[in-house]
Amino acid sequence: MNNNKHLLVLTYHAIDDRPSVISVSPQQFRWQMEQLTARGIAGISLAQAFDHLEQTGHYPPDAVVLTFDDGYLSVLEHALPVMTERSFSATVFLVTNMMGMKTLQAKDTHPDFSRDLLKWDQAETLVKSGFEVGSHTVSHPDLRSVSPIELEQELAESKTLLEQRLQPRVDALAYPYGRFNADVLETTSRYYQLACTTRLGRCSQQSDPWRLNRVDAYYLQRAQRFLKLLDGGLEGWLQFRQYLRDLKNVAGLAGPKRANGPGNNKPKSGRIDHP
Repeated sequence: MNNNKHLLVLTYHAIDDRPSVISVSPQQFRWQMEQLTARGIAGISLAQAFDHLEQTGHYPPDAVVLTFDDGYLSVLEHALPVMTERSFSATVFLVTNMMGMKTLQAKDTHPDFSRDLLKWDQAETLVKSGFEVGSHTVSHPDLRSVSPIELEQELAESKTLLEQRLQPRVDALAYPYGRFNADVLETTSRYYQLACTTRLGRCSQQSDPWRLNRVDAYYLQRAQRFLKLLDGGLEGWLQFRQYLRDLKNVAGLAGPKRANGPGNNKPKSGRIDHP
């Protein structure tokens, strides 16, 4: 790999055997981490990557950022042991109102959550193991659809609670569904130093820190595709996949049709095309 001008950020959600767009099996996850190790690539957090960029002017060489969205219990059960073996770190993005929910309660609260979620003490275990904590908002709405007051609540209250419970400073956000607009960007920039989207691609040294690209593990189920990505390839393929996703958005297939902030009723699913 040995490229310090671009940064690869991988996105995971649940580490389980379900046939789902947000699932990576424990066996596949272990294999992927083994491939990083075999190539001398370290798994690191967003904070580690961007602290290095700030201090040196370039990204750490031979490193990939690992991120986990939503805060599923399977991250603790299946990802942490594999990562601990390799002294890897990661960033886990938590939805504060969903913490500790079991599967049925989570599904009843939000249609896109149908797995056990981390409890606060379990999230603390991740932090003590070297994970960085980031915000995934209070209730995981499409931030474009909430009111200005609700937008402030989603971003500020989640950050405050995470800092009170887990980590002195929470500087990173992952936009729910990867969706944002100008108002969301402006508000995010007042609370966070970094924000992750779901747009496919690598980050450059000139990337907007509030529009960071990532590559979702959903697209990396084929072994050769994962290895090619690690070796610096797939740029054209990622651009094509993003183009197809953009077409779906233009066709109106992506996103809830009404506001669904913390003060409203149970939100509609926003996971129509892909996380």
